[in-house]
Amino acid sequence: MLTKVSIKNFALIDSLEINFTKGFSTITGDTGSGKSILLNALSLIIGKRADRNLLKNKKIKCVIEAEFELENFKLKKIFEKNNLDYFNQSIFRREVLPNGKSRSFINDTPTNLDLMKAIGEKLLDIHTQNESLILSKDNFFFSLIDNLSEQNNIVKNFSQNLTLHKELVFELGKLNRINVSFQNDYDYNLYLLNELKDAKLLIGEQKDLEENLKILKNSEEIIASLNQIDNLIQNDEKSIENQIRSLNIILSNISKFSDKYSTIKKRIESILIELEDIKLEFMSSSSDFKNNTLELEEMESRLNLIYTLQKKHSVNSISDLIQKTNNLENKLEKNNNIIIDIENLKNDIMMKESLLKEQSKKISMSRKKVLPKLKNKIESILTNLGMKNSSFIFNIKESENYNKYGKDIIEVLFSANKGIDYSPIFKVVSGGELSRILLSIKSILSKHLNLPSLIFDEIDTGISGEMSNAMANLMLKMSKTMQIISITHLPQIAAKGENQYNVSKYQKSGITNIKIIKLNSKQRVEEIAKMLSGDIVSSSALKHAKQLLN
Repeated sequence: MLTKVSIKNFALIDSLEINFTKGFSTITGDTGSGKSILLNALSLIIGKRADRNLLKNKKIKCVIEAEFELENFKLKKIFEKNNLDYFNQSIFRREVLPNGKSRSFINDTPTNLDLMKAIGEKLLDIHTQNESLILSKDNFFFSLIDNLSEQNNIVKNFSQNLTLHKELVFELGKLNRINVSFQNDYDYNLYLLNELKDAKLLIGEQKDLEENLKILKNSEEIIASLNQIDNLIQNDEKSIENQIRSLNIILSNISKFSDKYSTIKKRIESILIELEDIKLEFMSSSSDFKNNTLELEEMESRLNLIYTLQKKHSVNSISDLIQKTNNLENKLEKNNNIIIDIENLKNDIMMKESLLKEQSKKISMSRKKVLPKLKNKIESILTNLGMKNSSFIFNIKESENYNKYGKDIIEVLFSANKGIDYSPIFKVVSGGELSRILLSIKSILSKHLNLPSLIFDEIDTGISGEMSNAMANLMLKMSKTMQIISITHLPQIAAKGENQYNVSKYQKSGITNIKIIKLNSKQRVEEIAKMLSGDIVSSSALKHAKQLLN
């Protein structure tokens, strides 16, 4: 339950701190005194968005802290799951900075707003005057009915499965579009791949072919040059070989006279050995040109194939063509994988649809089963609240499409008096009737939600007289199992509170501020008397106030 609230630099509040206790507490104050500002501050604690306009002094940050007693509310696991320190007395803090950004903390650990909202909504439910609009929304009644039928977890699981189903359908559509694109190019890509594979390309092949082809095409010139070289080396009387051998003989004659000539002779002999190798190399080259016509044609054909493939694929090397081959293989393999993925997705979607169908039927059956019980409970409570002839009809029908609550649509019809036709509830209820209906629903929900704290913001709007006593008694009854805080303008409800707080404005240095105090017994009498008679408190009003408090 909520045990303490601290507010600094928020709206009209400089600094404010207030302690709350269990049971039923009421908050009173003049119209426009700022009672709702407290609720606005607490709304930030349970995840409402914030901006710098909330700051009283735009130059410094706003800080709002709320302390909650968590014992017996089974929240430890959600703290541990999100790596938050858990204490029976836990502190939730929101800070709004001058630049408009906000920060959230749970027990001094920074956290994101979604998590603060998820936990905060398990601690505190704030009923505002605008909440009356929820009666026009299906999700409110689905939540109510599902709580009564204790199937919130099943509905949550269904909603998760529906989200997964939508994601699978989206993914299937995406893969189908990709597959159509792939299929349009599949045959052509397969042809290109086979063409490249049939070519059996080898790294370095092109360079070798180009060099060999250049030699073969210039074979006549090369042969003529080789013959000239052969004559120069060995076939002529004055050939290089004969000249060097003659030089070697001369050196043999004089090498006995000096080591210097012996050394030169050895070098000449080395030249003769190298020359012999050169002769053999040229002889080998000459044999390359015998009957080369067929080989020339084959080389030209092979190079033409390579050049054609390079031009077709806009590349300049065999390495690039091999890479193109690999890319085409991957593309075609991916296409085959997509077809497999599509089939798998279709199977997953069918299984998920079967599960959704099964779950939605169970959910709908449970809802229909609990409707008579809900109808009787609401009508019984409303009878005690002075609406003894009110009657509800809950119609649950099957929708064409799934929604996050199943496959149901719900129609809630209401009649306030006998003999009056039923109409959609949000179209026919008055303000006072709406307040009593919402309080009835909240009282039913409170027994199923295990919610620590519930705050009502003038739920007694449109109520007066004996009905206010009935509403006060109902809230007092609810407070036996949960903390109830009611902002009220009715003395009958204010007096039923075990504790009463008063909100008022005051001036400080010409600036309006808000304060809230817990009233003692004497102050409560005076405040309730004021609520009964106005600013001028009569003795009869004081007497009546004491009677209400007693």
